[in-house]
Amino acid sequence: MKNVTKLTLLIHRYLGFALSLLFVIWFLSGFAMMYVKYPTMRYHERLQRLPAPDFSQAKLTVTQALGSAGVKDTLRSVRLGMMLDRPVYRIATTNGAHKAIFADDGTLFQGADSALAARLAIRFTQITKIKNAGLLTEIDQWMAAARSQGYGTPVYRMHMDDPAGTYVYVAAQTGEVVQMVNAKQRFLAWLGPIPHWIYPTVLLRNRPLWNDIIVWSSTIGSIMCAAGIAMGFIRYKRNRGLTFSPYKKKWFRWHHYTGFAFGLFVFTWIFSGLLSMTPWDWAPFTRLEPEESLQWTGGMFDTGKFTVPPVAVAANWGIEIKEIQLVQWNGKPFYLGYADEHHTRMMPADNGAGAFERFPVAPFIAKLKAMNPVVPVKEAVMLTGYDDYYYSKNHEKRLPVLRVKMASVDERWYYIDPATAQVVLKHQDLSRLERWLYHGLHSFDFRFLVYKRPLWDIVVLILMVGGTAVSITGLVLTWEWIIRKAAFNK
Repeated sequence: MKNVTKLTLLIHRYLGFALSLLFVIWFLSGFAMMYVKYPTMRYHERLQRLPAPDFSQAKLTVTQALGSAGVKDTLRSVRLGMMLDRPVYRIATTNGAHKAIFADDGTLFQGADSALAARLAIRFTQITKIKNAGLLTEIDQWMAAARSQGYGTPVYRMHMDDPAGTYVYVAAQTGEVVQMVNAKQRFLAWLGPIPHWIYPTVLLRNRPLWNDIIVWSSTIGSIMCAAGIAMGFIRYKRNRGLTFSPYKKKWFRWHHYTGFAFGLFVFTWIFSGLLSMTPWDWAPFTRLEPEESLQWTGGMFDTGKFTVPPVAVAANWGIEIKEIQLVQWNGKPFYLGYADEHHTRMMPADNGAGAFERFPVAPFIAKLKAMNPVVPVKEAVMLTGYDDYYYSKNHEKRLPVLRVKMASVDERWYYIDPATAQVVLKHQDLSRLERWLYHGLHSFDFRFLVYKRPLWDIVVLILMVGGTAVSITGLVLTWEWIIRKAAFNK
């Protein structure tokens, strides 16, 4: 038993020496993370700034435009928008290329130069002057979401001449504003997301290395915390009053007290941070598998099915559309028009029928039955409010949503947006467990707490203060140990 105790102490001590500063950084930046997001221009923010489009010159179908431009790539996505005053198809290929083709004459866009990028930035922001501009061939600190948002380099970065110190990023390949961030957002990011996620530019450009650093530092940190919790109980000494620590030195004693009170929360935060990386692929992704996606859409994306040119339906949406996405559902083509993130319309792209707001529910359930043969439907319900798995702290996710539970061995749940025919979330037993172990433990986004502000803030702030105290006392002990070692070696 003495050997086990000694080993546990050594594990906690030396891993603590290695990680104490990182833990302090994690907790101090965690206070900012409660209220600060990484500065990424989200889809609805971009839509809000787009001027009303004029699709009256979008005379070509996407197939005609591709043929005219000589593009034969397999496509992953197609969007119809504007480049200044001209309608343009912006396409992403399955091999990761991004291209733009004008929808009025089928000309392949050859890429933006600095003058065009400046005009696009000025039109987007309504800021009339630019301080300086540069062409980036690698992502910079504020382009961490480039891959997930579907754009790549080269990108023009425009430093606008405005009091907010705004940077505007224009993708050279597609002539589209893809990111906008001001000085305040950049400053707050250095207080929160960047140190918390260990997100310097050099690691943003090397994702595998960044992934390994996060996984291994949080794994070692979890082991260190578990050893510390064990030592807290081993060193527990029952005395009169509230004192229970055998340590006489101030910092040792306070590290014992704070660790005993808050060590479990420190462990859960570090462990759930590890799970945020889905290490070793232990939990499935919460989206359709590629085979399921093909079944859902009705096969590979087929541009030949979009036989009605956008100009033919430009005036029939019923709401002011800012951008049109070309989507395929159950083998049929549709134009999906976005006014903003919460207001959309669907329109068949093969027969010119009128726009509609939502699909009927029955075809979705029938498709899921076909995708899960011999598995009965356990429940199908239209949610008008969030549940424990489809939710948003800031009420950003769309409602209503259809939740279909299949009585499969792994209890598959599908969440379908009836307005867009998209499966927006898929859960099964392990992914639901990960939701609680990661989001629940890391963000305390339990339904009974997360929507009750400021109660959530008070609870999390108290625990964060406790975790910071544990980390700071550990850092002081590390510093004192370094000083002792330096003095001994003189």
